[in-house]
Amino acid sequence: KENEREKERYFHYTFYLIMRLISIYTVYTEKVQSNGRVDCIVETPEYVYIFEFKLDGTAEEALRQIEEKGYAREYEADTRKLYKIGAVFSSETGTIEEFVIR
Repeated sequence: KENEREKERYFHYTFYLIMRLISIYTVYTEKVQSNGRVDCIVETPEYVYIFEFKLDGTAEEALRQIEEKGYAREYEADTRKLYKIGAVFSSETGTIEEFVIR
């Protein structure tokens, strides 16, 4: 189980570093909220992107976690367009295998 967490953490931080290198926007990783930690949030002047990552899971599981834990709650009064993104990292291929955007 610990090895799986380390693998997911590796993919997560790789994604975070890429986002930081290519953007001038605000990027949060492992942002603590009252019901858990959001894997990644990217804020732009017009949009907010909430990412939840799963290692060898499903994108629907990731989206379900965003909803169940209320990760978007703090943006309810925000006028920016909100996107919730569930993404799956494949430990076999080392890539993002699946993603769903809502």
